[in-house]
Amino acid sequence: MATQKLMCSCCGKAQAISQFYKSESLFNAATGKLTVCKMCLQTEYKKDPENLTHVQNILRMIDRPFIYDIWIASIDEAKTKSKNGDANVFGVYMKNIGMKDFISKNWSDSEYDFEEEQEHTKKMLLAKSDENVTQEDIDEFIQFWGRGLSIEDYLWLQNEYIDFANRYECDSKGMELLINQICLTMLDIRKRRENGEKVDQQQKTLQDLLGSSNLKPVQESGASGVEQETFGTLIKKYENERPIPE
Repeated sequence: MATQKLMCSCCGKAQAISQFYKSESLFNAATGKLTVCKMCLQTEYKKDPENLTHVQNILRMIDRPFIYDIWIASIDEAKTKSKNGDANVFGVYMKNIGMKDFISKNWSDSEYDFEEEQEHTKKMLLAKSDENVTQEDIDEFIQFWGRGLSIEDYLWLQNEYIDFANRYECDSKGMELLINQICLTMLDIRKRRENGEKVDQQQKTLQDLLGSSNLKPVQESGASGVEQETFGTLIKKYENERPIPE
């Protein structure tokens, strides 16, 4: 008797039924399994494993719950089982929510602990950042950039923002917000390119933001051109446009 196989809706490969997690969803009733194979889910998880928002997005797409306490317990369990440091946290979590008490739950049954999640993010950020970054700095990072980003994302965004602030005058709340959005859009473009996704819309958004903040190359050239005018040219300009004060 041939082994029953299912086709993964992500990679398109026909695989043994054991390569799919259980599902009691009405929409998977015919097979009793998720439509995405374990390998594809693990690959997606590894793209940003320390970002809880990324984990939650995966679970939302497959209609499985995110339960914070079980996630933390799964991290500890995976570390205990790991022999070479490559802990399969997502696999352990899927095993745990596949047990009798949770197998029938879906995304709408998710249980969050926002304060604990934020504290978890802060601890991870402190562990990976240099010793010059304080707890107060991390609080400011989360407040300025929003919650749910990975440690690397926060540090990358902060470095980009500082680079912009050093190069351009940033003396208003409006300019701060524009540079904030520019950096977030750049991060979005970077991540999409790494995943082989199109970035046309994001690039248009970036161009619009640069235009609004007068940071487009053509706008920079015009501004620098004014700065490079000779003293005599500037006097003539001032005389034509308005009297020079005594």
